[in-house]
Amino acid sequence: MIAGNIERAEGRPAGWRIVLAFGIVYLGYGLNFLAIKAGVESMPAFLFAASHILGAGVILMAWTAWRGGRILMPRANTGRAAFAALFLFVGGVGLVTQGEKLGVPSGVAAIIKASVPLWVVFLEFLRPKGEKPGGIVLVGLLVGAAGVVMLVLPRLSGAVNSGGTLGTSLLLISALLFAIGSIFVRLHPPDVDAVRSSMWMMLFGGGYLIVLGAVFGEFGEIAKADFGWKTISAFLFLLFVHSLGAFTAMNWLLRHLPASIVTTKFFVSPAVAVLAGWLVMGEAVGWETLESLFFILAGVGVVFVGRCRAAKG
Repeated sequence: MIAGNIERAEGRPAGWRIVLAFGIVYLGYGLNFLAIKAGVESMPAFLFAASHILGAGVILMAWTAWRGGRILMPRANTGRAAFAALFLFVGGVGLVTQGEKLGVPSGVAAIIKASVPLWVVFLEFLRPKGEKPGGIVLVGLLVGAAGVVMLVLPRLSGAVNSGGTLGTSLLLISALLFAIGSIFVRLHPPDVDAVRSSMWMMLFGGGYLIVLGAVFGEFGEIAKADFGWKTISAFLFLLFVHSLGAFTAMNWLLRHLPASIVTTKFFVSPAVAVLAGWLVMGEAVGWETLESLFFILAGVGVVFVGRCRAAKG
């Protein structure tokens, strides 16, 4: 296809490409919680998480080799990738998968994970040279925190049994660890090439999860697993749409649009997850869930507004 038909004359991407990329991002990051829930109905949690993360890393390595790119990184870079993978993939993905395996509804998991930007602000405040939140950001942090408390406190106290104390705790820890990993990668990126960085973090993350699966005896559960269409479909979605498609689309959008627009995924994806969980899995969506979703997304929105104003000032 002629380049002029794809890109606008002034260099901005054609509108349909932007819409398509946003669709992939919203669906990839919104429906992944539903896909995880479907997969762990029969598959052990850590090995299921390892399968699509490691698979995505292998595909990125093959693609890098095919285009003649450099695969290996210096030892220091590799060490940073290995360290970041502990937080982003073991914490950020493995614990979410285990939490849903323990019974946390996919919609609830998505809402708790939506608190990641709030954790980032809080951790930056604690970091000696981190960004200190202004008044608007602080208000957003408090509003979002109220939403998290409203959602998780009944589950931690046993008043609500979906997922139990352990499953809910794993989701909270996952959001915190993912925030730590995000800050680390921003401050100490493994490599200037984002694809090579992601490739190695995925390979390490998948490897860690295989080890965890072995430690918890999950290989014995594989023999009893049902590799039906639901499990295979969930795996393929997580591999191609979430791990590869949404990642690629989001990085492409960040090169062409302001980050404040691209990060609307933090608002749309949880709503998509709640709706999908209700429609497909029949997960109950009570008023307390919707109220928590509203408070968390409102808090995240206020935080984004505050940080954008601070950046312009």
